[in-house]
Amino acid sequence: MSDALFADAENAAPAPSESAGPRRTKLFPWDSVAAQLLEPYGESALDSMSLKQVYDAASRGNKTAAYHSHLCADQASDAWRVGAGVSMTAAALLAAFRHIEMADIGKLIMPELLAKVKIEIDDLTPHLRILDMGKGSQSQKDTGSFRAAKRMRTTGSGTNVEPVTEADLRASAKAMHAWLRRDKTPLRSLLFLLGGGNTYYTAHTAEVVARACIRHKPIAEEQFVEAVVTRSKSKEVVPETKSAGSDATGLFD
Repeated sequence: MSDALFADAENAAPAPSESAGPRRTKLFPWDSVAAQLLEPYGESALDSMSLKQVYDAASRGNKTAAYHSHLCADQASDAWRVGAGVSMTAAALLAAFRHIEMADIGKLIMPELLAKVKIEIDDLTPHLRILDMGKGSQSQKDTGSFRAAKRMRTTGSGTNVEPVTEADLRASAKAMHAWLRRDKTPLRSLLFLLGGGNTYYTAHTAEVVARACIRHKPIAEEQFVEAVVTRSKSKEVVPETKSAGSDATGLFD
């Protein structure tokens, strides 16, 4: 499953040629696991993969990138990038928390289940805010301006608004690590359900784009119908097979 997305071992990460240069360790957005596993017109394979499969594929990288997550960087020689991976993970979780805490979510989820999730969010949020250091740079320098000084009041340019000590960082890193080591949690299960194999986001995107084209291209009804008929004559549609995975048990235990 993962080979089809990240490319197989033979093709994904050949020894880089001298002309091509070494594979990048600074990842672009499209190098990330989220981008690599996004299926824009269907269902992502992520939920059908084991943690071992995810790590193997993420750490393998491809022809241009050494890996698909900074968390896979070498701890001994490049701990800074591993730390960047922690910061990026914290930022992604905080973004999800903001939407989970929106009032309308409470109308969709049973109150007792949402209460379990909010307890977990309240416990994690202070730690994640400390660990979210924003889009920093290993060689970033203070320019001496008031703006730079305000931005760098904390350890980085993330969500922090108060100075952070090394003791704070260590305590928060330990808290996040302990949470990630847990086999299952209500919050993790809710993220799995809301993720929907990326289908909710891609379906929402597809519908918005289609509506925009109908109204502003515009595509008239007869053109819409004719396009469908033309497409049906050009290629046979083969039903796709899929395997299902579930990680929702933590929410309902």
